[in-house]
Amino acid sequence: MDKTEKQKILIVHNYYQIPGGEDIVVANEKRMLEKHGHRVILYSRNNSELKEMSKLQKLLLPITTVFNPRTYREIKKIVQEQGVDIVHVHNTLNLISPSVYYAALKCKVPVVQTIHNFRMLCPGATFYRDGHICEDCVQHGLMCAVKHSCYRGSKLQTLACVISTKFHRLTGIYGKINYICLTEFNKKKLLQLNSSGKKKVIDSDRVFIKPNFTFDTALNIRRRV
Repeated sequence: MDKTEKQKILIVHNYYQIPGGEDIVVANEKRMLEKHGHRVILYSRNNSELKEMSKLQKLLLPITTVFNPRTYREIKKIVQEQGVDIVHVHNTLNLISPSVYYAALKCKVPVVQTIHNFRMLCPGATFYRDGHICEDCVQHGLMCAVKHSCYRGSKLQTLACVISTKFHRLTGIYGKINYICLTEFNKKKLLQLNSSGKKKVIDSDRVFIKPNFTFDTALNIRRRV
């Protein structure tokens, strides 16, 4: 594809119940791409939906966290009907799930995943526990997180995260997508996935560095004055 050609980009983001920096990044990138003439479609879910779920939906949540059939169907439909050129994923936890990767690749559309935290190696996402740096899950396996209830203080919710990560490592899907890391350190930590077993989890040639950005509102104010 010609680099000057305008593209149709599907941004995928699962909002947390408490707004955070990832949400700002999604808004900024959507604005920037549209400013340069690209067409951007936003597919999103919000974890506030969890409060409205039926008992059955909540019971199935550990399964849909691993693979959500609704996401798979909806992403395929959007990609096919809108002629999407690339799918850019930010967050998939809990409602979207990694099923977005499979849907996009089934449609032969490339996927980019921005790495906002360390969740692919650490279910708690921060490499920090009980007041100190912790990389037990990298060194001794993801079940360490379950022992310490690292995700939301819940062993059950942590186990769902662990099962999801282990499952998608085994399918090899992580090696088929591209990654944006925010820093060189971020990239180095992500590639530690390749030292966690005999088989490479991620293709290092598919990992790129692009820092976050913000718009210079002060400059815009000066221009208007």
